[in-house]
Amino acid sequence: MLTIFLRGLIIFGLLLVVIRLMGKRQIGEMEPFELVITLVISEIACVPMGDKNIPLTYGVVCILTLYIVHQVIVLLSKNTKMQSIISGKPMLVIDKSGINVAAVKQLNMQVNDLMQSLRNTGYFSVEEIEYALMETNGQLSVIPKKSMENKQKSLPVPLILEGKWCEDELTQHGIDREKIGNMLFKKRVKVKDVVFLTIDQNDHFVLQDKQGVSIWDAQKEGVIK
Repeated sequence: MLTIFLRGLIIFGLLLVVIRLMGKRQIGEMEPFELVITLVISEIACVPMGDKNIPLTYGVVCILTLYIVHQVIVLLSKNTKMQSIISGKPMLVIDKSGINVAAVKQLNMQVNDLMQSLRNTGYFSVEEIEYALMETNGQLSVIPKKSMENKQKSLPVPLILEGKWCEDELTQHGIDREKIGNMLFKKRVKVKDVVFLTIDQNDHFVLQDKQGVSIWDAQKEGVIK
């Protein structure tokens, strides 16, 4: 037991040093290659810590090797082309036309995932955003519209996402699907072409389809009295 205890302390100390040397970003927002290295290191560290039949040097050499690999990749990443190959590029997911559906699909995301990331940044509606970038570390960077900076809206309720009705939301908030459908028909908008349609507590509709983003008043549209 004492041997395993000492081996555990040695591996822990080595891991602490290596993670600190990798930089503070390793602890927080990680690039894909950093996440892979961290996961592999954690697996390698467990083996010599718990199995005294495996020489401790095996684990030490593997961990140091991965640290060297990390440093080599960091050096290669200083080249713009290599960085784009290793970590990818930031992608513009929201612009003046609304959500960039092609970019969202390329990131293997859904519109609902993007809306969640948007809320995590403190914004609740696409109409508040000028541009939004999905960084290579998975974080969303947002540039709000100047006219909306001090006009935070209430939390919008999704009615349609990617051409599909949000049945639970419609039922929960007592919204008549038929009236919404009639409104879209009058606007010559097909449900399958809707990227998103939301309504907030102020009866404020925000819709994006192939034509871009539209903003409507639910009461004026006759959907809500």
